[in-house]
Amino acid sequence: MGELLPLSEGLPTEVRALCGALRDMLASLDVSVRRYAARRSRDPGAVSRYMSGARIPPWDFVLDLLNDVSEVRGIAPTPEAVAVVKDMHRNALKVSNSPAHAVLLLQDQLADADREARSAIIERQVLTGALQERQRRIAELQVQISYAEAQRGRQVRELTAEVEAYQKQFAGLASERDRLRTIVRQLERQLHEANSRGLEAEQRCELLERQLAAIDEEGASGEWSSLAKVARILLVDSRPDNLLALRAILAPFNHDLLEAGSGEQALSVLDSTEGVALILLSAEMERGMDGFEIAAHVKRRIRSRRIPVIFLTAEKHGPHYTFRGYAAGAVDYISKPFDPWVLRAKVAVFVELYRQQQQRTVDGLE
Repeated sequence: MGELLPLSEGLPTEVRALCGALRDMLASLDVSVRRYAARRSRDPGAVSRYMSGARIPPWDFVLDLLNDVSEVRGIAPTPEAVAVVKDMHRNALKVSNSPAHAVLLLQDQLADADREARSAIIERQVLTGALQERQRRIAELQVQISYAEAQRGRQVRELTAEVEAYQKQFAGLASERDRLRTIVRQLERQLHEANSRGLEAEQRCELLERQLAAIDEEGASGEWSSLAKVARILLVDSRPDNLLALRAILAPFNHDLLEAGSGEQALSVLDSTEGVALILLSAEMERGMDGFEIAAHVKRRIRSRRIPVIFLTAEKHGPHYTFRGYAAGAVDYISKPFDPWVLRAKVAVFVELYRQQQQRTVDGLE
């Protein structure tokens, strides 16, 4: 198979749009499918299936085709054109329910966390330089103050008329020293905050890399392994349909899934249950405490404060909503509606971390 096939029947609109764009680009090259496949060292059948919508091509194939068209036209592809094709490819992946869509989501989060980490490093360097400069200036001013004080003592005995001038000079230097000390304290606090943000960003990078690794290991077959270690997980949501969706997504794991429809029920389950490895907590609760209040109660209790909490948040909320979840003690978040591969990857990583912690505890007792 190496010829251009007709578009497959019943294709989603997003997939049909992507295929149309690919076919137009191939037509502008004025070569056959087989010849283009040979040019790019690809299987002709695979290229033909990409063009017919039977399979969603990888992004590198789409980018290669876009660059080939630009080379023929003698014009480099603009960032806007690449962005348009990228959105078409992403939308096609999304409706195809491919694990590659989950990988793209996690890679976007990883890129955000990496940008924040690099920004924190730059900020830390700038603040460190400013702090050192102010400290040097304080030392210089202290020498000047000592010198001014000595001069004042001599001049008081010799020239009473000049005492007032030296007093003003001393007061000005002392005022500048005190102002700089205040700045130094502020810079030290900002440096500490920058270090904390950098550490948190690095930890999120590590966590997201583990989640990507979990998808890479299990996504190749299209099925999630049911051989993972069984763990006890608490699902907290005031809407039964959301709880039902969570159960369906996590069914391949065969975990022991506990449910709570309110904050009071969730705290009661934690009080009466041992060995809870993870809490999936909806930030939006229709009655009683909201998710942030529930998380605060969980983290205040000795029995449950070490249990990791993943917030489930509505997609309409902005980044400030996510930051509020982290402040309440969450270790991660997932936007609704849930992407099954993302949710399974995050759960798999935290369950494995819980299992490793339990194993370390057992080894320590032995």
